[in-house]
Amino acid sequence: MEKSKRLGSRKTVLLSVTAILVVCLVISVVIIIKLPLGSNTIDLSAALSEMVGVVVVRNSNQAPYDPVKNGFLLKSTMQLQTKEQSRVRLDLSTGSIVRLGQLTIFSLATEQTGAQGGLSQIEVQAGRIWVILKGGSLNVNTPAGLASVRGSYMSVWVEPNTNRITVCCLEGQCGYQNTAGDVDMTSGQKIVSSNMNIVPPVEKMDQTDVQSWLDNSPEAVAIVPQITGLMASSTPTATTTFTVSPTTTVSPAASASPTLLATLPPTATVTPSLAPLFTRTATYAPLFTLTNTPRPTRTRTPRPTRTNTPRSTNTYPPPPTDTYTPMPSDTPSVETIQ
Repeated sequence: MEKSKRLGSRKTVLLSVTAILVVCLVISVVIIIKLPLGSNTIDLSAALSEMVGVVVVRNSNQAPYDPVKNGFLLKSTMQLQTKEQSRVRLDLSTGSIVRLGQLTIFSLATEQTGAQGGLSQIEVQAGRIWVILKGGSLNVNTPAGLASVRGSYMSVWVEPNTNRITVCCLEGQCGYQNTAGDVDMTSGQKIVSSNMNIVPPVEKMDQTDVQSWLDNSPEAVAIVPQITGLMASSTPTATTTFTVSPTTTVSPAASASPTLLATLPPTATVTPSLAPLFTRTATYAPLFTLTNTPRPTRTRTPRPTRTNTPRSTNTYPPPPTDTYTPMPSDTPSVETIQ
């Protein structure tokens, strides 16, 4: 009896220990699933280059802005601002490239690395940026919502003092999120949002969006031909007809004999173009034709040839020769000698 009691107590202890180990194992598995393996957070940095115009940086929100030059290293505690007609290229420590346009307020946040790759965080208070992602994903925090790129090429334009934001996904997978929800985009698509309480519809990028990429990001030159068929058509929907008002008869000069023709209302031919979106070309019929009566041919009479007569030669008489007459000598007379 005692042996059986001892065996029963031992079994109870073993079952209890086993149950505790199972519970601990389950809790460990849940924690591992909830927390990515090897995840850590590091600060981002960015090197400045290809600077045009004036770019200023400050260390905190209260510090004054100071101008910087190419080669400056931007850290996560700093805020950068581009002035009017200025732009700059930022090479992130992750290898990605961010290009900033004029009047842009930009700052770096953090980077979280894990099993699924790095997630970079940047902030744009106002202005326009073009992101060329080199791996992982990147979030752009703005006052008008959160834009994200998980592919390669995305631009974000935040208009100052408004809640209007434009996110263009040139290539890859992009997204936008506001208080009303989120929306996904792919190559050649965009969203325009002016109200954070409404999920914006997905639209096709137009020629203006693509030209903005070409003007500010040389890296987009190789991508644009791949999405040409995905862009919105720039063909105008309306056709405008121009009506020419009646014109008065013009009396030309006596040398011209005009022949009046019937005045027809021309029809405008609208020719679509990529930039600008369309061009209106009006074709007009001429009001009258001027027939010029040829003037008589003017014959020029040659002037007589002028013959130069040599001037007369002035002959001067030679000057007279001086003739000297000898003076009479004193010769004594005969009478005087005698």
